[in-house]
Amino acid sequence: MLTTGWAVALTAIFGGTGAYCVARLATRRWAGIGTIVDLNHVAMSVAMLVMVWWPSFGGGTWPQVAVFAGVGVVFVHHLAGSETIAARAGALAHVVMNGGMVWMLVAMPALMAAGGMAGLDAMAGMHHGGGSDVSSGVQAWVTMLTWDVVVVLALGAVWWIVQAVRTRGHRVLCGCHGLACAGMAGMLALMTPAL
Repeated sequence: MLTTGWAVALTAIFGGTGAYCVARLATRRWAGIGTIVDLNHVAMSVAMLVMVWWPSFGGGTWPQVAVFAGVGVVFVHHLAGSETIAARAGALAHVVMNGGMVWMLVAMPALMAAGGMAGLDAMAGMHHGGGSDVSSGVQAWVTMLTWDVVVVLALGAVWWIVQAVRTRGHRVLCGCHGLACAGMAGMLALMTPAL
């Protein structure tokens, strides 16, 4: 389980970013990809809050994977159609975030079996027989790949923060994206065993 301090910090991050996107949705008309981004952030914030406070919740893992992967495909399509470097980078950053979310959901059973954050193993509803060479090998590569995902998410967070500083008119939105990305990186790092 997460310590109380980490749980509160992550709740503030995902509660705040989710609430900001809900407010944007409530005050704006349909804005194409912008509305999809906001809806995605709201869904991601809810999913992350469930992981923080109810790590053993076993329902909805694969539907979540399908939703976040599907929205990731939408972002890939948007990336292909973007004309400016900034638009492409923003779309790519959202692809990375959705990929990180999908990986977090899929890899969770192996991470827990490898000694990650206690209590999350039951979320995927799978039983793991520990101790075998095969299972240890799988857990080792999953752990290594997960740390790679943490690094990519952290770089994404840095990119968004830089955009928040440089881009007038969108500073709060870019900051929201950066905070969400940093929160995902932190949560994934907390549930991943050390190498």
